[in-house]
Amino acid sequence: MTFYGELKGTSLDARNKCCNEVIRRAQEQLGLPREEIVLRPLRPEDIGIRIAGTLISKYKYAVATTLGWNALVTTETIADNRFVCISGVFTEETSPTRVHQIRINRAGSDARIWNVQRVALQESKELHVDDPIIIDQNTQLTITGYNGLLTTTSANTWEEFGFIGCVAEKRGMTIYP
Repeated sequence: MTFYGELKGTSLDARNKCCNEVIRRAQEQLGLPREEIVLRPLRPEDIGIRIAGTLISKYKYAVATTLGWNALVTTETIADNRFVCISGVFTEETSPTRVHQIRINRAGSDARIWNVQRVALQESKELHVDDPIIIDQNTQLTITGYNGLLTTTSANTWEEFGFIGCVAEKRGMTIYP
């Protein structure tokens, strides 16, 4: 996988700008000095990734065999005192996935649609975008994936991919001291 330090150009600039913005928003909205704000990598549970109602540490989704949008993250409210930046996606698949597009809905409106069909073909298995998205504390988030691959099988398939980003939060929520 590509580490953030190896990113270059527009993607690195976009990620850094997004992470700096979540820190700024956390300081402003929480009224805390920088020392009281922690910046850390995005975890699945930060955005409500669940299978059968259980929080998981690995990204894995059941994708229907029919064409159309599949719920990946049903409506989830970002925790109080937490600010999220999603700046890319990754996969562990070895061939293109059924999920061809990701649609991120923030506060009831579609905010981003990313084409992710070829992520598995990248050497790093990652896609870093130049238009990251920020989701503020107490804001609803829904993520859907578009299945653009029609198959004759009737069973859902499991796709493994996830989201790259950063989180700014009040010190002590996840990392202490």
